[in-house]
Amino acid sequence: MKIVCHREGLLSACQLASAAIASRDVKPVLKNIKAVVNDERCTLMATDLELGIRLDVRGIKVDEPGEALLPTSRLIAILRESTDEELTIDASIDKCVVRGETNEFDMPGEDPSSFPDIPTFAEESYHEITAGILREMIKRTIFSAATEGQVRFGATTGVLIELEGDRAALIATDGRRLAMMTGSANQHGDHSTKNATPVIPSKAMQLLERNLVEPDELVKISLRPNEVLM
Repeated sequence: MKIVCHREGLLSACQLASAAIASRDVKPVLKNIKAVVNDERCTLMATDLELGIRLDVRGIKVDEPGEALLPTSRLIAILRESTDEELTIDASIDKCVVRGETNEFDMPGEDPSSFPDIPTFAEESYHEITAGILREMIKRTIFSAATEGQVRFGATTGVLIELEGDRAALIATDGRRLAMMTGSANQHGDHSTKNATPVIPSKAMQLLERNLVEPDELVKISLRPNEVLM
């Protein structure tokens, strides 16, 4: 894999993807960001096995398609400290080289096939909510979600989502207080959470809230068994 990229743009993308990097020692491979490069785009992937992110990076010039694992903390430090505006990243299983006009950095490489898959959103059945409404719904409910240390009857360590027809609802409780907010949504296909109680981890909802910056943008939400895609 070999790409030429704008340093600040790649730094922003890596910082966003790093929100899904495991904070505890789950698997060493999860300390990396996986980059998948084809002739048209570069996709960054990160996961802690609870939250997964796929992020398409724009403005990338592809010299050689391929896949590579990039050490997250080292790469972000390099992108911060480098004085070059444009950088070339040449990565393989053996090593990763980040090179500019005045800087060059070498890092060890790893086998990208050992990284877990993160599904793409290709669902035909889903609900659609405007980013402004969804952001407000998250903001007005997530404060009531329980932390991992709170163990009370009925408490949830995330936010329960309900999608039915043209209605969406978010609900959170720590066993003492409960917050709920509803909003309008558009149903596509027969998508519904009826007879299910999907709870989305607080970490995922907080990340989503921070990145819903365009109020009129449409967010697609689809429930699968044991996971939600957005």
